[in-house]
Amino acid sequence: MLNTVLNYVKFKKNEEDYLAKKRLTLPLCAAENRMSPFAKVPLQQDYQERYIMNGVNSFSSEDNFIGSEHLYEIYQLISTQCSKLFSSKYADARTLSGMNCVTSILMSLTNIGDKIMLSTSSSGGHPSMEHVCKRLGLEIIDMPYNYEEFDLDYEKIYNTLIEEDIKYLLYAPSDIIKVPNYDKLKLPSDTLFLYDASQTLGLIAGKQVANPLENPINCVLFGGTHKTLPGPANGLIMTNNEEIAKKLDDNISPKYLRNTQMHQVVSLLYTLFEMEIFGEEYAKKTIEYSKELGIALAEYGLDIPHLNKIPTNTHQVFIRTSKDAMNTIFSNAFKNNVTLNKKNKKLFNEYGIRLGTQEIARLAWQEGPIDQIAKIVHSLQFTNLNTQKLIADLKIPDSLNYTFSTPSTNL
Repeated sequence: MLNTVLNYVKFKKNEEDYLAKKRLTLPLCAAENRMSPFAKVPLQQDYQERYIMNGVNSFSSEDNFIGSEHLYEIYQLISTQCSKLFSSKYADARTLSGMNCVTSILMSLTNIGDKIMLSTSSSGGHPSMEHVCKRLGLEIIDMPYNYEEFDLDYEKIYNTLIEEDIKYLLYAPSDIIKVPNYDKLKLPSDTLFLYDASQTLGLIAGKQVANPLENPINCVLFGGTHKTLPGPANGLIMTNNEEIAKKLDDNISPKYLRNTQMHQVVSLLYTLFEMEIFGEEYAKKTIEYSKELGIALAEYGLDIPHLNKIPTNTHQVFIRTSKDAMNTIFSNAFKNNVTLNKKNKKLFNEYGIRLGTQEIARLAWQEGPIDQIAKIVHSLQFTNLNTQKLIADLKIPDSLNYTFSTPSTNL
């Protein structure tokens, strides 16, 4: 009993320290966001303890848990919201995270020995994808990439898909300042485009970057729902291909997933309600901030890559550095509660820093924060500048924009 009490006291102290630190943290990590009190309401409700088997197309109350028909209605509402936001005919929120998304998709659709073209880590691809594909027995072919344009090499991709008879193209960018041009992405008729859009789902929903589901390519759009889409750490899968939808619906549950985290699914639904009303304005603000931040940092002399004189078309900003400068910026960011990522890959000319503006775009600033944020990031290059004073002067808000004012808001 005494040990339990001591551990609880230790936890409470840790919690207090975390919350105090969080209030003084400048959130510039491209992989994180802040959920609203509105979207968190379902996390405290009864949904977590309830089971439902099968998917939105394969549900049967005869072979299911008692009461699951009410949970099935949530699946249907997810599909309705995704149709509005992503132009999808099929949507599946059963998977537990972005990585659980991709493993569930690959296990449902591929066979051992299938060829898959994959975006590699050097060009900004998610580093875990190669390990997953290898573990599932897939033959990996590197996706051709145009490093000068920060874009896919569309002609080489098409030619390689044809020559190698590749069935799947898995594009999973962690680092992305330019989204694909789907008019240029020509695929063989039997090749499926698997796009892990974890980084850009909120920008797609907000109609600010191109949506592959609105193009005639054969596509599965999926990803984690807690980055530019400001929801819980859940997974979301969408497609307009009926045959692919049936395979996913039939295979994911109960073969590879038994217990869906229903409180997360309902929380995601609340987030999709938010995005329907506020998503376009929020996505515009996110990209407005990232462009302003990239321009401001370039004026400070940092090496910011540009796309036709624009630093980014997404929420991300790249800073190219030397190895020593990268480590100095990251170390000072760690000490001063600035969240960001360091990068060691060809996409950054070997070394650099990645910033994201999706979380600061949600905050209810009294005045534009970008000039001061640029000054803070600039200060991270030097160990003697008073970065904490600059952050205190920024006055980081506690409240959020782009959400309903109270959980009881009448939709």
